[in-house]
Amino acid sequence: MEAEALENVAAHTQEAMETIFSFVPALVLKSALLLQIPDIIASEGPCASLSLHQIAARLPTQTPNLDYLFRILRYLSARGVFIQSQAGDDTSEVRFSLSECAKLMYVRENSHASLVPLAVMQTHEVMMAPWHRLHECVLQGGHAFEKAHGMDIFAYGKDHPEVDSIINDCMASFTMTTMKQIVSCYRGFEELGTVVDVGGGHGAALGVIVKAYPHIRGINFDLHHVVQTAPSIPGIENVGGNMFESIPYGDGIFLKNVLHDWDDESCVKILDNCYKALGENGKLILLEAVVPNLKKPTESLEILSDLTMMAHGNGGRERSEKEWNKLLSKSSFYIIKITGHSRLHLKIVEAAKLKIM
Repeated sequence: MEAEALENVAAHTQEAMETIFSFVPALVLKSALLLQIPDIIASEGPCASLSLHQIAARLPTQTPNLDYLFRILRYLSARGVFIQSQAGDDTSEVRFSLSECAKLMYVRENSHASLVPLAVMQTHEVMMAPWHRLHECVLQGGHAFEKAHGMDIFAYGKDHPEVDSIINDCMASFTMTTMKQIVSCYRGFEELGTVVDVGGGHGAALGVIVKAYPHIRGINFDLHHVVQTAPSIPGIENVGGNMFESIPYGDGIFLKNVLHDWDDESCVKILDNCYKALGENGKLILLEAVVPNLKKPTESLEILSDLTMMAHGNGGRERSEKEWNKLLSKSSFYIIKITGHSRLHLKIVEAAKLKIM
């Protein structure tokens, strides 16, 4: 029995240590992305396999540390980011190629379909700092980002253009990856003439919608300092303003990952303005996570994203279908349907205006 107990302790110790060191994969991946290793391999072709020396020769230094490089690539291969073709002690014979995961980790020319900006943003020192303040939020309330930086993420971005650029690049890249899948499985834009993208950033999401439905007139609506740097996209008008004050009129209003940034009270203010900006038969289209209703907690992207909102948002959270129903009803909306790609954690929550007698 003693041996069995010791075995159980060893197993649980291993499990605990894996949790403790769970920060490692993201930060090691960041180092590989900053070294542009996926780009180096991809430059030789999507199926290329390069030796350690070939990769090192393409790094921007005359004296790369091959030992460090090998250990980083070995770890990321164990995580499935790269494919290591030869094991053993002779590192000169080891070759590395791109896994399907790594093919999303390099920057393609004329394409935003890359997860590199997401990785760069989430591992940036500014974005990591609030995670160290979560316990203070439990004890004192408040918001982790403000505790770390003295202001919310939107004010910080306005005062720090370099960080704002990183955030916008991330949103644009992630949007391109997500929206192409959304328009392939959701047909709710077909009958709309004017679509207002509230909090649309640089117009990436709306650009995908308008490309798929050229008849749509798009209005990209965001803060003035955001739309001032937005590119000109055919079929889209960039409009600056504040969604807490008013929203341009449209027969379709689209919000992608906007409401999860805010608490219920703030969301109701935004949704009330959406209600005023929609015609009687207008359609509200949300692209948001929908947390599964599970009796037993299960790790998922929805729950992970919920914690990210705790770290970076202003009281924001991810919501279940029940919570979305409750929130939308406060602004006289009701859910028509929830749909989306089965492999995406973001879903389309389509809502309409309640008829007020």
